[in-house]
Amino acid sequence: MEKKYIIIITGELAAGKTSYGKKISEVLKIPFFSKDLIKEVLFDSFSDTNLDYEAKRKIGASSYAVFYYIIEEQMKVGLPLIAESNFVKESVPIIEDLLNKYDYKSITIRFEGDLHILHKRFLEREYSSERHIGLVSNGVFDDFQNFEKTAIKSKEFRINNNEILVDTTDFSKVDFDGIIEDIQKYIM
Repeated sequence: MEKKYIIIITGELAAGKTSYGKKISEVLKIPFFSKDLIKEVLFDSFSDTNLDYEAKRKIGASSYAVFYYIIEEQMKVGLPLIAESNFVKESVPIIEDLLNKYDYKSITIRFEGDLHILHKRFLEREYSSERHIGLVSNGVFDDFQNFEKTAIKSKEFRINNNEILVDTTDFSKVDFDGIIEDIQKYIM
């Protein structure tokens, strides 16, 4: 089995990236790193957690620095990993440089769906007590047009042609075993 590979999980807001990433990690026994989970840890380290959206964005930028550091540390020692985030085109040269520097293969799993359904799902999650306060967008994505702009930006992230597209409009129709099979074909 090829060890030097990264599974990149990306896609639209509320499309299930983190949930599916964790499940893939459990099945394949590969470490999972999420930019948002790092952001939560950083946010929790602040004594004042009553921050506006701009302050949360700054923490998000810091979490990317930590995220890329962790990815590179895994690659330095030749270990496989799963990296999950709302990657955008500005992420492409960073990821490509790491792939080339450490001679890694990559496969991207892109989670998408009907934007109106994802927006509704996002709003339910956004105003749920389950949502980590550091990830709440303070109403920025309540407006569908802002949500749609972010979805369009997520589609600009392309690393190579090794991509699995997963439609999560209806979670009950997602073929998780098929995703695992596709990944295994690639990493074998």
